[in-house]
This record gives sequence, structure tokens and C-alpha cells, in this order.
Amino acid sequence: MIKNFLLKNLKRIKNNKTVQVGLLVLFITVIILMMVFFDMENAQAFIRAYRGQAVLISIGLIFISGLSFLPTTPLTLFLAVFLSPVEAILITTAGHTLASFIEYKIGTTMGDLVDFDTNKEKLPFGLGNLPMTSPYLLMAARLLPAGYIGFSIVCGAYQVPFGKYLWTSMLMYTLNATVVAFSGAWLARLF
Repeated sequence: MIKNFLLKNLKRIKNNKTVQVGLLVLFITVIILMMVFFDMENAQAFIRAYRGQAVLISIGLIFISGLSFLPTTPLTLFLAVFLSPVEAILITTAGHTLASFIEYKIGTTMGDLVDFDTNKEKLPFGLGNLPMTSPYLLMAARLLPAGYIGFSIVCGAYQVPFGKYLWTSMLMYTLNATVVAFSGAWLARLF
């Protein structure tokens, strides 16, 4: 009975564009507030204070940072020195993957709201003709500075197959975190 109630109301929300726009505006507002009030030094002090829960706290902080344009490199470096490079890689990859899942879902919702499939041919510079299902494009776009958030939303709007989107995202997040964590740990040993 509860399951039917939830499914029925979720379908209503999914089909109600006013609710979808409201949730999207609320989400964007929360992200802007996080960008204004987030302090990396306080986050690192919080992790030091709660060392036992450092992994969960760190995943949460990277998830929150991954949803906004806040850089997670300082936190990854801190984790590489504070915990270990391998743990920093796993934590950073997990946090970014969770954030990219939410961004992808936002993209699918936005794509439905603006009827993206019928309007993508009108995009300038032939952007509607990009091979969005190409793993090479999906991986290369993750190298753009601060472009990965918008790209996740675009992937959702283009309705890139989720499996392909997920493995390419995880691969690039892991590679990026590996470079940052091991180079940070190596530099920390020099000093």
C-alpha cells in the first residue's frame, strides 16, 4: 500500500513541470549558497576532529563540492596526506560519482522540461550533432576545467546510455584523483 502511494506520487511529480522547475530552482539555490559559504579549511578541520568518520564525511564533502563549482583538489590532497593516496582516490571517485549521478538526473529532467530531443538540432555550432555516445568524447570532456558539471547535465539531456556514462565518468575521476593524490603525497614527503 505504501509502495503504491509512493509510486503514484512520484509519477505525479515526474509529470508535473511546475514541481520539477521548483525543485530545480531549489537545488540551484542550495548550490549557490554552498559556494558562497563553503570553507575548505573548516572542512579539513572537521575531518581532523572526527577522524573515525573521516571517510563518510569526506565522501559527503566531495559530493557537495562536486555538485558545485568548488574545487575538490585541496581536499583530495589533504586526504592523500591525512589518510593515504589509495583511500583519497577511492573517496574522491565515490564522491564525484555520486554527484555526477545527481547531475545526470537533473539533465534528464531538464531535457524533458524543454523537450531537448526536438530542439537539439537548433543548437549553434553544430552542437546538436556531437557524438555524445562516444566514450572518447565522454572521457575527454571530463578533462575540461569546471566543465564536468555542465557536461554531466548535458549527458542527461542527451540521454547518453547510463552504463556508458557511468564507467567513463568513474574512469576519469579515478585517473584524476590518482594523479592528484600520489603527486600530493610525494610532495608532502619532500617537505
